[in-house]
Amino acid sequence: MLEGTVLSQSMRIPGISNLMENEKIPDDVIFLLTAPSGSGKTMYCRQFFTERLLKGDYCIYISSNLTDKHFASLFSNIEKLKLAENSKFINPLLDNAQSGKETSTVSFSLHSSNKDVTSTNNKLSYTIDQIKNTMDQVKYSKTNNGSILLVIDSLTHLVLLFGESAVLRFIAELVFILKDAGVTAIFASTSTATSEYFTSTLSSIVDGVIEMNITDSKMSLVRSIRLLSFKGLRHNPSWINFKISDDGSLVFEDQSFVFMNCMLCGKEVKGEPIVESDLIFDSQNCVETYRKLAGVFNLRISEIGLPSVVNTDFFYIDIVGLSNPSLSTQKQIEKIEILNKLIGSCDAFSKTPTEKRIVLPTGDGMAIGFFSNPELPLQLSIQLHHKLRNYNRNKKSDEDMIGVRIGLSSGPVFIVNDINNSQNVWGPGIILARRVMDVGDNLHILLADRLAEELIALKDDYRVTIKYLCDYQIKHGQTIKLFNAYCEEFGNSNLPARIVDHVSKNNSTLSI
Repeated sequence: MLEGTVLSQSMRIPGISNLMENEKIPDDVIFLLTAPSGSGKTMYCRQFFTERLLKGDYCIYISSNLTDKHFASLFSNIEKLKLAENSKFINPLLDNAQSGKETSTVSFSLHSSNKDVTSTNNKLSYTIDQIKNTMDQVKYSKTNNGSILLVIDSLTHLVLLFGESAVLRFIAELVFILKDAGVTAIFASTSTATSEYFTSTLSSIVDGVIEMNITDSKMSLVRSIRLLSFKGLRHNPSWINFKISDDGSLVFEDQSFVFMNCMLCGKEVKGEPIVESDLIFDSQNCVETYRKLAGVFNLRISEIGLPSVVNTDFFYIDIVGLSNPSLSTQKQIEKIEILNKLIGSCDAFSKTPTEKRIVLPTGDGMAIGFFSNPELPLQLSIQLHHKLRNYNRNKKSDEDMIGVRIGLSSGPVFIVNDINNSQNVWGPGIILARRVMDVGDNLHILLADRLAEELIALKDDYRVTIKYLCDYQIKHGQTIKLFNAYCEEFGNSNLPARIVDHVSKNNSTLSI
């Protein structure tokens, strides 16, 4: 800790009294501020910087897209002498020779080479040195109270210039230095401009994540903010609205009389709320239901209305190997987009009326529920395999090919409306389809017993192509009869690796 550091009671983050139940947070806290463009993150950083500087803190502002002149303009509300004496502006693009001098242009290359990598490392390393030197000077200075805060606005621009890997290494080293010195910091990032891996990695490094949002409502922009996560301390995860006044300051709504509603059932929370995944619930039953929904959809489901139950036939698919770290984010997105187009071009999908099906994106694939015909999931699988075979035929490398695994099942599900008033489903039918898919490898079309037996009884063709594999125990000790659909034109006749391992571990035999 720096000598003379002010205790956390006086440490203020804009809107903190609305976002947390206890303001006595550590004085070396580091936040990631993530927000879409136009939501006000730069003004949030400006207010954070301004308030602390005027209260006697020393403030370091890092930006790769500002000049000294732009920095002074951004903080024109602060007396020039005070700004000069109690703050430090650093632009990582300025190298050793340029440091401290204003430049009108900076040349860099977006195409990486050994020379570019060396230059990147030098620039970011020198930025670290500048920060350390500044903190050392503040430590022995008597012109301020000894507390330091640091702002980076924005990480997104740094990523554009230097790449995600270099910026992550820079932040990891910087966080260690800031923690050791007891520095408060905010790192701002545009939520829509970086990869999920970049954001999740940053979230694990920092102490908390502040999330901002902007919506267009009745010809006006509504800005809101919430504390998405904070390690070790209780907080209020609800969204609160704020406005940016004419002078650029942020005004947060008074939340004293705001009632909290359960994010699942919508009922008013009476008494102590239950907080799970940064959402508020009124009962443990709602928490358990939410966990099941989140486990299926891999996203937050909230404000669910009264569900109805229907029997649905499911097609569940994901791309094999999409999470391989050797694949670039661009390649991952490209594969997802191509798969979506191929599925959309299949007759089983395109010729089924929209009111007779439901589509649920799952990140690296999708789940499609059909309400009218048990043949459609298998027909879609077969048609997609034909299209994938044609697509992959002329690809020169495995990286360019698309491999998928598919799970099919049928069963009852709840029809629910999510926060965007879009239909979603949850229940045994879709859960089982996902469990079945998880057993498979590339090109497997695996079926749960109920749908397989229904199809086998329906047509002679299915008697030939749908073959019983084994009784297999899935999650929670449930055992199902597992079937595999294949022939020369589609599917995978090999045993899934999980089944082979299962047989090997149990010293049993498998008859097909």
